[in-house]
Amino acid sequence: MADPVTRRERPRWMIALRTLAGALLGVGLAVLAARIMGLHLGDLLEALRSARPWPLLAAVGGTFVMVFLQSVRWWWVVRPVLPLRLREAYAPMLVGSAFNVLIPARGGELILVQYLGKRTGVSRVTLLGTELVDYWSDKAGWLVTFVVVCLLALLGWRESPPVWLLHAIGVLALLVAGSAALVGIAHLPILRRLSPRLDPGPPWLQKLRSGFKAHGWKSLLVAVGLLAPLPWLWEVAVVMVAGHAVDLSLTPMLAFAVITAANLGTVVPVPGAAGSFEAAGAFALAAAGVPHTRAFAFVLLYHLSLLLPMVVVGVGLLVLEGKSLVPRRLASRFRKQRRRRALEPGRSGP
Repeated sequence: MADPVTRRERPRWMIALRTLAGALLGVGLAVLAARIMGLHLGDLLEALRSARPWPLLAAVGGTFVMVFLQSVRWWWVVRPVLPLRLREAYAPMLVGSAFNVLIPARGGELILVQYLGKRTGVSRVTLLGTELVDYWSDKAGWLVTFVVVCLLALLGWRESPPVWLLHAIGVLALLVAGSAALVGIAHLPILRRLSPRLDPGPPWLQKLRSGFKAHGWKSLLVAVGLLAPLPWLWEVAVVMVAGHAVDLSLTPMLAFAVITAANLGTVVPVPGAAGSFEAAGAFALAAAGVPHTRAFAFVLLYHLSLLLPMVVVGVGLLVLEGKSLVPRRLASRFRKQRRRRALEPGRSGP
């Protein structure tokens, strides 16, 4: 297998057709949800027109703070193989988030790996390994956030999580545990010796394993227990503030439920999760007794406050930097550092 993370290029008409089909699927899901909830277009438009702008503007500002907190986690995870400074990690995260909006199934992260590998000389397979660890730590931080929110809800609001949320978190916990087991296997050479083909294995497997093993368990605990929950906890606060745009006073548990449902909606391969985000988030609010029209209007407005600024800023950064996520001087620094001290497969980082 070649080092670049590539795939056969598809015709543009096929890409455009798939994008259009995904958008229609998302819109169809939103329309179906509106029909099931008994919404009327006139009532929905009235709720949108009467929304107050200041809480939504606060949500826009809070979104960029949330991306910064995500960039801190990503910087911590990727720094053993890509020695970015913290301030240099924010722009790639903004652009990657913008591509995640435009490309379904979090395709922006693969584009980020492809670009950074080409620009800095770091193995793209190794970068892919660290991206997978970052994705795992993000979901593990989601679980930690759930525990924190449960404690806050119990102490301050005497509120327990809904049953559907417990089931969703249970499935997520199984996935996180399974992924952790795979990462653990990468740290245990005795298991690799069970098959001669895996010890040390082909070059691409060694590089992928070096991305997995760039962090020790202590460093991973810092990422999962401290850095990964911060964006989720911040987003809970942002959702609570944004709810005032349509006169909703959301508790931390209900705000977390909306976030969880909306993220589950992004599983549907729709560009920008258009429609699926609204359908899942509105059902979470409606299940808690929020009037259906206000529930759908709020999730739609909140989704727009996430998407539009992210796309504008992410594309603007590419234009300002000449389609470059990493300036040439930084790329040159990375290449010099790799010549002085390369991270060998199997060598642990911090």
